[in-house]
Parts: sequence; structure tokens; C-alpha cells
Amino acid sequence: MEKILLEFVNTLDSLFKKLQEEAGSRSGVLGLTISQFQYIDAIYQLGEPTITEIATYLGITKASVTAGINNLSKRGYITKTQSPQDKRVFRVSLTQTGMRLINAKYQALKEYGEFISAALTQEEARQFQSIITKLVKVFKQT
Repeated sequence: MEKILLEFVNTLDSLFKKLQEEAGSRSGVLGLTISQFQYIDAIYQLGEPTITEIATYLGITKASVTAGINNLSKRGYITKTQSPQDKRVFRVSLTQTGMRLINAKYQALKEYGEFISAALTQEEARQFQSIITKLVKVFKQT
């Protein structure tokens, strides 16, 4: 079991990297790191978050997020808007370029999902969904 699990995890890792490359290629956005993809996805998931909200969501320091966000802002993927109520707070949102990347990512994810579904019978798909749901819960707790 351990050998097949290791192979599965390695395959998922390779597919994740390929997915990012495909999303970057489809959107015309190339050369982003995994961390930069994570920041962009976190911003998409959270709406218009603050640096603190992104750091909490990703489980990393505010300093790391600030550096990553500043880099993405310079590259045109995100914008920072100062809060009128509290000048110390900035909200972060995706630009059109950032949204193109997100749209390409989710299109590629959909295609991977369809690929998996086509490889399984209905019963296997039901079991797989049950197992994946359980694993996602466990992963979110760590």
C-alpha cells in the first residue's frame, strides 16, 4: 500500500505542476512560482482580503504575504486598495490578468475532473468521491 500511495502522491504532484503550466500557458501568464499561484488563488477564494486574512488562510507569516503581494502587484496580477476607514489596512484584489489565470486554472481543473470521471465506473466514481471528501477534511485539519 505504501508504494502505491507514494506513486499516487508523486503523480498528483506532477499533475499539479502541469496544471499550473497549462493555466499559465492558456492565460498568457507564464513564470509564476507555486507560492504566487497560491496567493492568487487565496485572493480569489477570499474575495478582497487583507494581508492578514491571506496569511491566516495560507498559514504563513504576514511578512511573506506582503513580499509576495508586492511582487504580484508590480507584475500586474493584483491591486492593493487602501481602506478609507483605516489607512493601515489594504484590501487586495485580482486584476484582469489575475482573473484570466484563475479562469484558466479552473478550466484545466474541470478537464482533469472529466478525465478522472471518464476512467471510472459510476460505482468507482461514487467511492472515489467519498474517499476524496474524507481526505480533504483530514488535510484541512493539518
